[in-house]
Amino acid sequence: MNKISSFLLSAILSFSTAMTGCSPEDNEKNNIADQEAKISDNAAVNISDNKINDGLVLIHGGTFQMGSPTDEPERDNDEVQHSVTVADFYMAETELTQKDYQTVIGTDPSENKGDKLPVTNITWYDAVKYCNELSKAKGLTPCYEISDNTVVWNRAADGYRLPTEAEWEYAARANTATPFNFGDYVYDENANCYNAYGYNNDASGQWINGYIEHTVDVKSYKPNSFGLYDMHGNAAEWVWDWYGEYANTSAKDPTGSQTGNYKIARGGGWNDFPKHIRSAYRSAFPADVPLYSIGMRIVRNASPIADEVKSIYTSVPEQKTGKTLIVYFSQTGNTDGLAKIIQEMSGVDIFRIERAKPYSATSNSLSLYAEALDEYREKAEPELKAYPEDKGIDISQYDTILLGYCNWWASIPAPIRTFLKRYDLSGKTIIPFCSMGGGRFGQTISAVAKLAPNSEIKEGLCVTYSSYDRNEIKKWLEKNKISK
Repeated sequence: MNKISSFLLSAILSFSTAMTGCSPEDNEKNNIADQEAKISDNAAVNISDNKINDGLVLIHGGTFQMGSPTDEPERDNDEVQHSVTVADFYMAETELTQKDYQTVIGTDPSENKGDKLPVTNITWYDAVKYCNELSKAKGLTPCYEISDNTVVWNRAADGYRLPTEAEWEYAARANTATPFNFGDYVYDENANCYNAYGYNNDASGQWINGYIEHTVDVKSYKPNSFGLYDMHGNAAEWVWDWYGEYANTSAKDPTGSQTGNYKIARGGGWNDFPKHIRSAYRSAFPADVPLYSIGMRIVRNASPIADEVKSIYTSVPEQKTGKTLIVYFSQTGNTDGLAKIIQEMSGVDIFRIERAKPYSATSNSLSLYAEALDEYREKAEPELKAYPEDKGIDISQYDTILLGYCNWWASIPAPIRTFLKRYDLSGKTIIPFCSMGGGRFGQTISAVAKLAPNSEIKEGLCVTYSSYDRNEIKKWLEKNKISK
C-alpha cells in the first residue's frame, strides 16, 4: 500500500470512530491499556455485610456562580449563569457502590459488575427509595414520602437524600470557575469518559485520548479539593430537581420546579464526551427509565430546614388514536436498515428525514465529520427535503413516535433537531432507537428531552452499526407495546 492510500485509510477509520462512537480495534486496545495504566490504585473500601460506610464529608456552604459563562467552550444555552447560595450539607465522597446498594436493596441492576464499581441502571425512583431504606437501616428519619409518581421531601428530616442540582454543582466545582474542577481540559488521568477526541478540539478526526468503555472502581481518580471523587465522569448522578430553565434572579437553597417530565442527572458518565461532564452541564432523563451510565450519590442535611417540597411527575401521554409513526434520519445506511426492520415487524407508518441540501458526502469522510461538528456547535436546524405533511402524514394523529438516528458527537444529528423543533410533541410518547459504535445513546436522549419537554420518553434501543438482532428488536417492541 502506498503512502497516500495508507493516509486515506487512516483518515476514514478515524472518521468512522468519531461519527459512530467506536475506534479501530488496535487503537482502542492501545488507548484503553494506556489509560488504565494511568489510573491510580484503589483505596480499600470500608464495607462489610453488616455495616454500610456512607463516607460523608461536610461541605461548607457558600455563594457561587451556578451555570457557565457565555465564553465557556461547548456550553449549552440552559446554563445561564446566576448567583446561588447553599447551606452546609454532608455529601458522600464517592458515588454509591454496587456493594452498598445491594446490601440495602438486595439486588444489583448494574451491567458492569463489581463491589467497588458505582451502581448504575437505576431509575430516579430507585434512588429515592434507596435513600429511604438506608435511612431506616441507620435509625434515621426518611426524607421522602413516596406515592406513585409523587414524592414529598421533608427537608427537616435527618435521613439520607439526593443532592439538589445547586448543591451538586457547588460541590463539584469546589470553589473553581473552570469547566472542570481540575482545569480547562480533560486528560485520561482526570476522569473516566469518552475522551477520544478531547475537549473543544477541531474536526481533525484523530484519536487523541483514551476511552475505557465501562465504569471503573470509585476512588480511581484524584478527588477535588472538597475530597469528592468522580464528580466528573464514571457514572452520572441523579439529583432532586426536575429539568427546567434557571431562575433569572439569585437564589438560596433552590430545589427547582415541583412538577416536570424529566429529572436531572449531573456529572456525565463513562460514555459521555468531555463537554458533557463539565461542572455546568445538565442532563435531562426520564425519571422512570434506568440507564447503564446513571447512578447516584447520597447527602444529608447539616441542619434541618423547616420546609416541605413536592416532586410531581406531570407527563400523562395522550391516547387519542393508538397510532405509531417511525421518524428517522440515516446518513450511511445503518439507521435506515434498523428502521425498515422495525417497520416490517410492527407494521406502523414510517417517514424518513432527509436534508434539502445533502451533506458533502454519503459515506464517512473528514468533510462530513467537520460539517456535523459545526452543526452541533451552532445548534443548526437545516431545511429538510420534505416534511411529513408533504407526504400526507399528520403528526397530530400519532400518539407514539419511534425516533431513529445515528449517534453523532454523542448527540442527535441536526436534521433530527429540525424535526423536534418544528412539531409540538406534547403529550406524545417518544421511543428512541439509535445506531452507534460504542458510545451507546450518549446524550441523545437528553437532547430529545430538552427539545420535546412535554413528551414522555420510554426505553430505547441502540445497536452497533448494522448488527440487527431481530429477537432483540422484537423484545423491545413488545416491552413498549408496539405490535402489528
